[in-house]
Amino acid sequence: MKSLNKNLFRTVLAALFITISISGYSQCKNFTKKEGFPALAPYTHNGQLTSAKFIPGDEAELEMTFNGGNDYRVLIASQEMIGDVELKVLDKTRKVLFTSKPGQKNPHWDFRVKNTQQLIIQVKVAEMKAVSNNIVPEGCISILTGFRDSSAAEKMLKLSK
Repeated sequence: MKSLNKNLFRTVLAALFITISISGYSQCKNFTKKEGFPALAPYTHNGQLTSAKFIPGDEAELEMTFNGGNDYRVLIASQEMIGDVELKVLDKTRKVLFTSKPGQKNPHWDFRVKNTQQLIIQVKVAEMKAVSNNIVPEGCISILTGFRDSSAAEKMLKLSK
């Protein structure tokens, strides 16, 4: 009987953890659709959704491939409750190509790629001062990438002149 109760407890506990993680992912996905995708315009989303829950002080790094002949926008969408988020883009040699400004909402970088290359996207959430209630805020951060054909962009620019 004890064995049955122990197994039942483990099953319920495992189901609870799975439900919480799915719920968290779903919340981030909905946040990204509502806040992130509109900020990506006029670029076309590349179809990859990279999002996770972060707390102040967390960092993440992602390696992405960018194809030559396209303009790109790398954008970080984050919930306000977690504070300032920094976007940094590095090349394969870890040379910093871009760093966002402190306090920038939805930091992003627009750039053109001549040759296909891999870049490293770093995201860092600023540390927070101690909170009186000891509750650490947690929020979603999404890394979004949009693209557009460079030649089409140049044609549009010439037409607007």
